[in-house]
Amino acid sequence: QRHIDQAVVNAIVLKDGKANWDIVKDTTTSAEVPEEETSESDLLIRLKKLEINRSNISYLDYQSDIQAYMKDLNFSLSGDMTTSQTDLDMALNVSDLTFIMEGMKYLNKTVLDSKISLLANLDSMKFTFRDNYLSLNDMRLNFTGIVAMPGDDIETDVEFNTPQTSFKTLLSLVPAFYMNDYQDLSATGEFALNGFAKGVYSATDSTLPDIGLNLSVANGLISYPQLPEKIKDINLKTAVFVDGKDMDKTTVEIPQFHFELAGNPFDMVFALKTPMSDPDFKGSMKGQIDLAALSRAVPMDSITLSGIIDMSVEMAGKMSMIEKEKYEDFMAMGNMKVNDMRVAMTGYPEVTISQAAFAFTPAYSTLTNTNIKVGKKSDFALSGKLGNYIPYIFSDGTLAGNLSLRSNLIDVSEIMSGMATDTTVVEDTTALSLIRVPENIDFTFDALIEKFSYDSIKASKVGGKMIIREGVLSIRDAGMNILEGVIKMNADYDTRDSLKPVMNADLDMKGVDIKSAFNTFNTVQKLAPAAKGIAGKINANLKYTSLLGQDMMPVTNSMNGGGKLQSDEVTLLESKTFDKMKDVLKLGNKYSNTFKNINISFKIADGRVYVDPFDIKTGNLKMNISGDQGLDQTINYVVKTEIPRADLGGSVNSLINSLSSQAASIGVAYQPSEVIKVNLKVTGTFKDPQVAPFFGSTSGESSGGLKQTAKETVKETVKQSVGNAVDDGKEKARAEAEAQGAKIVQEAEEKAAQIRNEAAKAADDIRKEAEEQSQKVIDAAASKGPIAKVAAQKSADQINKTADNKANQLVQEADVQANKLVEEAKAKSQAMIDKI
Repeated sequence: QRHIDQAVVNAIVLKDGKANWDIVKDTTTSAEVPEEETSESDLLIRLKKLEINRSNISYLDYQSDIQAYMKDLNFSLSGDMTTSQTDLDMALNVSDLTFIMEGMKYLNKTVLDSKISLLANLDSMKFTFRDNYLSLNDMRLNFTGIVAMPGDDIETDVEFNTPQTSFKTLLSLVPAFYMNDYQDLSATGEFALNGFAKGVYSATDSTLPDIGLNLSVANGLISYPQLPEKIKDINLKTAVFVDGKDMDKTTVEIPQFHFELAGNPFDMVFALKTPMSDPDFKGSMKGQIDLAALSRAVPMDSITLSGIIDMSVEMAGKMSMIEKEKYEDFMAMGNMKVNDMRVAMTGYPEVTISQAAFAFTPAYSTLTNTNIKVGKKSDFALSGKLGNYIPYIFSDGTLAGNLSLRSNLIDVSEIMSGMATDTTVVEDTTALSLIRVPENIDFTFDALIEKFSYDSIKASKVGGKMIIREGVLSIRDAGMNILEGVIKMNADYDTRDSLKPVMNADLDMKGVDIKSAFNTFNTVQKLAPAAKGIAGKINANLKYTSLLGQDMMPVTNSMNGGGKLQSDEVTLLESKTFDKMKDVLKLGNKYSNTFKNINISFKIADGRVYVDPFDIKTGNLKMNISGDQGLDQTINYVVKTEIPRADLGGSVNSLINSLSSQAASIGVAYQPSEVIKVNLKVTGTFKDPQVAPFFGSTSGESSGGLKQTAKETVKETVKQSVGNAVDDGKEKARAEAEAQGAKIVQEAEEKAAQIRNEAAKAADDIRKEAEEQSQKVIDAAASKGPIAKVAAQKSADQINKTADNKANQLVQEADVQANKLVEEAKAKSQAMIDKI
């Protein structure tokens, strides 16, 4: 006898099929086993009783996407297993059973109780069931028959049925009923279930026993004492037959499903045959559902419903008719209408559908006269057509269609304010991840929104087209009136190569207020922080291409493109850079901060913005500006100025003396004229700009090109951080520290690149392995017909999805590790420099 008490068992099967209980190492081969050891074993099982009490068992199968949890499990097995034939008695009770497959919860905290009595012939492995039952909640299933396992195959001849029982026992298995005032539920009517499993299960031949299942409900009624309405006259008949040797002979029939609610009848029928070779099905749904009456018949926590759904839909035909576009042979007709529908849920904005109409044909379905209101302000008018929907659902067809949206106002802030908020501070683990655009969807969506509001964004005439085709999402002719101007955009989002998703964008702005743009968009605050202190309106266009990270955000160091920026007039309300320039040039407050006729061309390469030389003027002060800036906010500009000597007044001598002494320090004889020309080097960052005059050529003018300019920017920024005025000894020590620090940073960046590359390769391997595994699943099901292929496709999609999430996590973790490595190197480098 053996007793197990309060055991905790966690059984796990990984994606590759490896199980955590498979811990015995196979150390032998057929060549190593002595002949005498291959004889029949003399092992005797002397166990006569086994008990497991108050134990918890969980089973997690990541390969099949199955989860099972059994809490408070009690099991007993008794019988004399030392004899060739014995009586075996088993009892199983689970207080809390939950079963989940592919995300769907089939059993939720269900009570399981079973007693099995059988005659076991252990020599022939034949088991004869006597009085046996299995109960799930209130539903009891009796079964009798024979199961034999003489070899690898399993022979079955089992029948099962429910005793005469009430309709309420069936409802006890439905979590919605079981969890929602089930004990107060009044349900009458008769429920019957019977079936059989007869035949051979053979993994070698891929055959199953024939399975039959019949379920019926007669004169059912559901009512709650505290609610006035009843769902009555519930009648259901279902017959399922599965041919284990030829799945194409499987049939499903629902000849009757009927109920009445508030005097309105609802009927549905369905039949399916030849599911593997050419699904032949017919079905219909007819009736009217009063949602207000439904809410008065069934308890609904935190939700209020009203409105009428009226439908009449009929379909009949074979899949081959659709595939061959013989729509005239396939019957698919009907419509569904929604009137005055209202859905109010706690934690969500109220949704009202004043009307909506759907019409169905074999080739397409249409949506017309659909008017929806979300919250108190936002309205949506929708219309469109969906084609090829039947092949898309049942096979691998391409879904095609179009949808149009019209709205007078969409107030996202009001919609979001209706959402429930949780004030508990928790770690955000739901980061954005890459969304792949399906390649079997050909869809066009166009919209025109008169007014749009979200937080500080106020726009009008918002419109454009969104096209999904061949795995690419394209935005065309999108535009809006915003920030006192007009913005238009075209873009492509291409994820066909999931390892290198690409974004192409073309943005055009006219008459946009600079300061409003800064206050409205976080992107502007990041890319152009100087815009915070600028007043005026601009015209701009920008075209760029960028790789996208696994978080769907542009990879800044991969951005390449260019554009132009124009303005008739801008005013620098706040500019540390211009203030320092005026201080160096001894301009005082003589010159205005207003500039006119601005025309700037720029390029974007490797995450930096390179500005072509352009002229700008305020009063008699002329400037020619060129250089570059980074998304890390470092700046590297050359400003060539021309100042009439007469405009300087008394400050001219101070400026000349300052310039002459600086020029003399590097061996240049400075000779001022009536127009004083001064070159300024602007480095540092937007928050801490450094401005100094210089003599001779600039790094921007040298042959080093863009990369050389970028290096000079970083170098200049580091120099400015430790100060400009140092003696020769400090300068030499600093140069050595900079060189050593640069080497440390370079090594860290190389190591970071290696980490990212290895992670990308590993992620690629994970995805490829998943694709191979999913393809095997699809190929194995292809010969079994469309329905099996659809089921296999879902399993394949889940395999790919899980692998993609794992790969994304691997890349993200590597990116965090790489960034940390580089940041630590930079900090170490800076610490070395700071010591000088």
